[in-house]
This record gives sequence, C-alpha cells and structure tokens, in this order.
Amino acid sequence: MQAFPTLLLERLDKHPPIVMTAHKLMSTEQVIFQTQIEGLTAQLTGRERQIVELQTANEELERAARVKDDLLATMGHELRTPLNAVLSLSRVLQEQLGQVLTERQQQSFQVISASGQHLLELINDILDLSKLQAGKMMLKIEPVSVEKLCRTSLDIVRQQAEQKHLHLALTLDDQASTIHADPLRIKQVLVNLLSNAVKFTPEHGAVGVEVVSNVEQGQMIFTVWDTGIGIAAADLPSLFKPFVQIENNQQAQSVGTGLGLALSQRLARQHGGDIYVKSALGAGSRFTLELPWQISDAPHAVEHPAAAPSISAGSRRRLILLAEDNEANIFAISEYLDLYGIPVVVARTGPDALEIARTEHPGLILMDINLPRLDGLEVIRRIRSMEGYADLPIAVITALSDDNERVRAAGADHYLGKPIDLDKLDRMLDQYFAKQ
Repeated sequence: MQAFPTLLLERLDKHPPIVMTAHKLMSTEQVIFQTQIEGLTAQLTGRERQIVELQTANEELERAARVKDDLLATMGHELRTPLNAVLSLSRVLQEQLGQVLTERQQQSFQVISASGQHLLELINDILDLSKLQAGKMMLKIEPVSVEKLCRTSLDIVRQQAEQKHLHLALTLDDQASTIHADPLRIKQVLVNLLSNAVKFTPEHGAVGVEVVSNVEQGQMIFTVWDTGIGIAAADLPSLFKPFVQIENNQQAQSVGTGLGLALSQRLARQHGGDIYVKSALGAGSRFTLELPWQISDAPHAVEHPAAAPSISAGSRRRLILLAEDNEANIFAISEYLDLYGIPVVVARTGPDALEIARTEHPGLILMDINLPRLDGLEVIRRIRSMEGYADLPIAVITALSDDNERVRAAGADHYLGKPIDLDKLDRMLDQYFAKQ
C-alpha cells in the first residue's frame, strides 16, 4: 500500500497533468502577447513623436508662408506706389508741354511710359505667380457670358492691333453661351494670349478667337489664333516656363516679362483646365484654352451696372477730396487734375479725410486705403453713415491687387489700382462733372 503513492508520483513526474501543460502554454502566450504589446507601444510612441515633429515642421512652413505673403504684399505696395507717381507725372508733363516738345522729346516720354508699364506688368505677374504657387489665389467662380468675355478681351488689344492694321475676328458656336469661371482671371488669360498674338503678327495680318463647346466632355474650348511668325518646334516645350522668352530675329524688339504664359497656364489648371499650343515657323500659332463647362439649372445671377448717383452732374460741386499720405502721389494727382481746372483738397490722415468730407462737401473722393490713424476703408464706412453722404461718389486708390471685394463691401463706388489708369480717371471725371 505504501508503494502506490511513490509509484504515482513517479508517473506524474514523467506525464504531467493536462492542467499543468495548459498553464505553461498560457504563460508562453502571455509572454508573446506582452512582447507584441510592448512592440506596438514603442511603434505608437515613435509615430506620435513623428506626428509632433511633422506638426512642428508644418507650423514652421505655415509661418514662413505667412511671412512670404506679407513680404509680397508689402513689396507690391511699395513698388506700385512710386511707380504711380512716375507714370502719372510723365503723362502730366506730356500733356502740359503739348506741342512744345520736339519729336525726340516725345519719344523720350513714350519710352518712360512704356518702361513703366513693362515694370508694372512684371510686378503684377510676379505677385500673381507667387500666389498661385503658394495656393493663395482664390477663384471667384460665377456664371460668365462667353461672348461678353471674348469681346471685352478683344477690345483691350484693339488699339494695339489697329496700329498694325490687323484684322480681329471672333467666332462662337451656338452653344457657347455661358461658362462657370472666374471672369477676371479668364479674361487675364485671354488678354495675355491675344497680346502675344498681336505682338508677334506682322502688319496687315489677322488675330482671332474661336470658341466651341464640347457638351459630351463638359468643356468650353477657346482658341486664340494668329497669322504671325510662328514658333519653332524645338521652342514649344519651353513656352510655359517662367522667365523664358523665345528668341526670334523677326521680333527682337519685343519685350515682355517671360511670365505671361506660365501664369496663364497655372490659372487654367486652377480652373481644372489647361492650355495647349500648335505652331510652326512662318505658319502662325494656335493657343487652345480648355475649361470645364459647368451648367447649372439654377437661374444665373445677372450683374447689373451700378445705378447712377441721384445728384446730377451739373449740380455736383467741382471739388475733389484726395485722401493720400504719399507726397509724390499727392503732387502727381493734383497736377493732373489741375490740367482740367478741378480744385483739390488734400487729407493726409483718416480723421482729416472725415472732417474735410463733412465740412467741404466734395463732389468726388479719391481715397487711399493705407492712411495713418484710420484706414481708408473705415473712413468710407463712416462717411456712408453720415446723413446726406449715401450717394457721394468715392473711388478707392490702392496698390494692392486683391482689394476689390473689400472695397465694394466698405461702400466705395470705384476701384483704382496703382499706378492709376488716368484714362479710367478721365471717364470718372466725365461721369460726375465735365472737365474744363
């Protein structure tokens, strides 16, 4: 009887119970699971560290982008402001001297004007291209009349075309009526393509715009064509690169920024479209702008021209309030208005502009945005709140290129970018009181 327990123990040592084996297996699995958990925890910790590092890097990039945007905006303002004085005063001097100028002096003024315009185009193109590359240019998509868009673009280059005796043509198919796009930016593309076409087409040639709709693919296709000197096949791949200009002996005198086509292609792609070119030396060129054609069943908003001021031109006081703190611009604009006998009163700060508007009752206000002590838009809002000033015409003058929406929201009637388009200012003066 005593041998039995000893025998049982010996057998248990050789053959452990199932419960003990399961216990050992569970312990092994737990070790494996624990190891896996520790590994996953380490991975998560590493990824959390990477996420923090990426967030920090992203914040640095955003900060650098903001600094770049602020720098570009400041540069644009600082460059356009003195350029406004240069172009305005050259125009004033040319009109003041009139027939006294010799032919050589007239040519000098033309060179000053052309060089100033070229510099302005370069500034605008660099700023626009920088915004596009940074993803900061926001499109304002709305229904746009295709015919109006094309005719307006052609009108902009018409004078330049007539000087070379070029025939301008427009062809639209029946379905090319409305497209959803940013009208300002698409017009910018078309005008750039048309300007190049006019520039590189010899006298008595032809330039035109063709528009066809592709309903199946949902596209509107604009083609700007010319009978000009054409482009060599080897040069076509370089056309849309920034700051690249194709050399051509037949058009060596032409100048440009080398940014127009690069900017146009990026604007087209931001709309979801693109630009293509077909050309050959001596056979003219065809630049094709393809844009998505979005049709909406909702009624399109129709933009009506602003109602004319209720005060008649004859009863409006012949006095302009110029709110501006830059002495060069004050001198240039005052001199230009003096040519037509229109008196000017100057306010160099925002509070002064408010007080002079209240006491002098001007017939038109030219308002700079960046005024000391109170910015121009706030001055406009306060003027609009004054009794009897709801329909006083106000034109904002600014060197910033994207202020149009803020200007309208503040209550201004007109937008004059710097350098001031003096022909546009002339039309404004004619609208509100006849020049003498």
